[in-house]
Parts: sequence; C-alpha cells; structure tokens
Amino acid sequence: MKLFKNPHPKELEKIVRNEWSDNSIVLHYTGHMFGIGCKLSSKEGINRINKLKQRKEQTGYIALIPDVQWLYDNDIVVPTALLPILNQYWPGNLTVVFPVKDNRFDDISINGKAAFRVPADNMLRQIIDFIDEPLISTSINISGVPAADNLQDIQKRYESWFDIGFIPQFIDKIEPSTIVEYIDTDDDGKPFLPYLKCLRESSIPFYEVKQSFSTPTILFVCMGNICRSPIAEYLFNYYSKERNLPYKAKSAGLMETGAMISPNSMRLLAEKGIYAQEHFSRKINPEILNESWLILTMEEGQRDFIKRNFPEFEHKIYALKEYVGEDGDIADPIGTDIDYYTDIYHQIDAALQKLFMMLEHN
Repeated sequence: MKLFKNPHPKELEKIVRNEWSDNSIVLHYTGHMFGIGCKLSSKEGINRINKLKQRKEQTGYIALIPDVQWLYDNDIVVPTALLPILNQYWPGNLTVVFPVKDNRFDDISINGKAAFRVPADNMLRQIIDFIDEPLISTSINISGVPAADNLQDIQKRYESWFDIGFIPQFIDKIEPSTIVEYIDTDDDGKPFLPYLKCLRESSIPFYEVKQSFSTPTILFVCMGNICRSPIAEYLFNYYSKERNLPYKAKSAGLMETGAMISPNSMRLLAEKGIYAQEHFSRKINPEILNESWLILTMEEGQRDFIKRNFPEFEHKIYALKEYVGEDGDIADPIGTDIDYYTDIYHQIDAALQKLFMMLEHN
C-alpha cells in the first residue's frame, strides 16, 4: 500500500490523478473512523471489498460525498423534511439512509435506499471532489470481527487489502457514525407522516437527531445576547407558533455576560404580548452551534467571526439580512433610547417576515 500522510492540496490532487486507478481499494479516515473504500462506479472494487471482508450480503456501504450541494448537482431527490438535519449535521458523523432512484447506487442500495454522509475530514472531502464521484466506505474488518481502530493494527493485519491510503496529520477519537433511516411509507408502500428510524446510535444521540428532524432550530446571534438576538428569538417563536410551523428559535451571543434581556427589548416584546423576563444571555459554543440547523447573526462581522473560529459550521452561518436577500447589518441599540430600539425591533421583524416566506415556500 502506498500511504500518504497529510499531503498539501496541490500534491493531493496530483497523487489522486497519478496513483489512484478506477478500481483502487483505498484506506481513508473520515474524521471519526478509518475506512476501506473505492469509487462508487467500481463494481470490481466493491466485489473485492466484499471478498476481503467475507461479506455475504450487500449491506453496510455508505456513499461519502463532498457536500450537500453534490446531491442537487447530481439530481438526487432529497426528501424536503431531511434538509434541515443534513445542513445541521454535515459535514459530520451522521449517516442518513433515504430512497434514491438512481442506478449508479444499485450496488450499495438496499430496497431502493442508499446511505449518505459528508465526512468531517477536510482532506477526504477534497479527495472525493478530485475523483468526481462518491467514495463508498465501510469498516476495516472481516465481517463479525471488531473493526480496526488504529493505524498500527491496520498496517499489521490489513495492509495487503489496500492499493493506496490517505491519512491526515492528526487522528481524532475513533467513533462510528450514527445511522438513521428516513421512512415515509408503510410496508405496502402507502405514504404516511415521515419519521426517522435509528439503525445505529453512536457519537450523535438519536434523540437529538429526532428532535432536530421534527423541530429544526434556528440560532440568532448578536454580541451580548441581551438586545437583538433575544428579540429575534422570541419574535420568531411567536410567529412560528402562530403559523403552525415546526421551527423553533434560540439565541446566543459572542460574549459571556449572563445578563437579563435589556429593559427596552423586554418592553417592546411585551407590547406584542411576548414575555421574555426569564431570558438570560449565553455564549455560543460548539454544542449550541451543532444543535442548530441555521445560524443567523445580526452583523456580517459576527458571521465572519464565528466562521473563523468554528469553520466546521461555516456552511450554515449567515447574517440575517444577507440570508433574506438584503444588505447591511442590524445595528446594536445598547445604550440608546426607546425610539432607536423601536427601529431595530422593526428591522428584525421585517427580516423575520421574509425569513418565514422562505421557510413556508421551501
């Protein structure tokens, strides 16, 4: 096996072009697990992996793709109800199984359904971009034997399985993905209200995914989480309930304050019959960002700050006005009079109305 450790992106593209054949068996790291795989189009590669693993049934293969956009670009119809959790958890360690009417996936589909994931490891996503098709992935083991979870064990026991290998400079903790299946028909094929079935629970708790599926969360962010983002949170939840929509909102700030909502923000919300006196500010952290399928900041600078410090979530971070097709920021009213607060309140309200139009026509 030719093993390449953390090559530079330009070198990586050259290696993939010169060293990877159409039927190569590849060692890779998803950001959470080591895997064995090949190109989706390689029937020979899939058959080789079946024989190496002594696998009798066509199960357990996951199609690794570079991003959610790949599905649209390749005319893969994704159930609308799944889109929030795909945007929330990808890239990451959630595998989602759903119906696919595309014969490219016949060799890894079960009952017309295929498993997809956008891997967390940036280098692997670049590799998938370079090969210009999904990489099928599965654990490195003989069926029924525990999966190899470290490079030394892989090189000792399974090195002969691989033609080529790619690993990053640093290996994080090893944990398999949580796998959920999208179900929207009964055994007779009759449609009913969609739900998720847990096929394997691992690093991402199933209850969390299930909650995100039924009630997607939008996170509003400002500086201190005492003026603008609480207004957005409480107004959004008021309108969402009024419209009988499944979405909910939360809010957070870039600063650690632990303060109550500002008096003027509380007053303006109360005039609409919304009572926010129990609100206390909180600071953003990876857990809060991970549990949100969409993150909307009051200012473009706040958007850029979060993207720099939490790049794994950048695909779902926008400024609020940007997201609804407007320019500019929603300014911080802290320390100003009620008239200025009222103007900011109306700016947020107007942006939310446009946001709801987008959500209702999604």
